Amino acid sequence: MMSDEEQLRRAIEEHLENAEDFIREGKRSRAFLEFKEAAGKLEAVGGTSQLEQLWAHAATGFTAAEAPFEAGQSFLRVADLEIQAGRKSEARDSYLAAANSFFAVRNKNQDLWVSITQAVEKAIDLSIALHENSLAIELLYKNATIHHRETGFTFDAINTLERAKKLLEKEPNHPLSQEIDDLFQELVDH
Repeated sequence: MMSDEEQLRRAIEEHLENAEDFIREGKRSRAFLEFKEAAGKLEAVGGTSQLEQLWAHAATGFTAAEAPFEAGQSFLRVADLEIQAGRKSEARDSYLAAANSFFAVRNKNQDLWVSITQAVEKAIDLSIALHENSLAIELLYKNATIHHRETGFTFDAINTLERAKKLLEKEPNHPLSQEIDDLFQELVDH
């Protein structure tokens, strides 16, 4: 008779094999569902470390299969698990990987641009918590530019640039300081 652990292992393996088949067939959302079902089974038994491995595996598989949307979704899950484990710099990198994956999606709609800015926003907060002000300034500028050009959320763009300007007080020689001032002035005038 199989133990519960053995049954779980077999069920997870089956989901992963199904996911790989779906990826090969180009059925990306079906593959993502298989990963979600496997994750649900791991969560039910409290397998947090395996959860992280599962989503990292998913992110790698989707990236290799040039399925950037699903890769981005997977990276977000990895990042959330890294946050729970208190690994801030790894989480920051995973949020940026998610944003980059979403950015690689060919036809981006408003929701996807918002998802990109939200992932970058989490990376900004972690960069600030890690005292990486220079990186935070760079990411704030990127987010403000996306809000300005893509989402149309001018108020969010202005707020983001105000945050960047505050950080520039600590990093006065940052290479983007002039661009930040220029974009801020343009938006305020607008």
